[in-house]
Amino acid sequence: MDQSQFDQLVERICSVTVGDPETPLVDLGVDSLHTVSLLMTVEEHYGIEIDPAVLADPALASPAGIWRHVQERLAASDPAGSRG
Repeated sequence: MDQSQFDQLVERICSVTVGDPETPLVDLGVDSLHTVSLLMTVEEHYGIEIDPAVLADPALASPAGIWRHVQERLAASDPAGSRG
């Protein structure tokens, strides 16, 4: 999955249009229920856990920020880089 595909996932789960992936979820009109649903879907898909508190960091509160966080978590859980 790449950023564009992740943006499509965000659009599908959160019922929004992602024009700029750096736009914070709240500015895209994503409410808390959609945010939780998005995080749960990402966790299930990648087999990782994401603490919802990470979204308090403005750098992570956008589709691009969440995608970067997912990539970091995957790299940390698989240093050999066989997943992705």
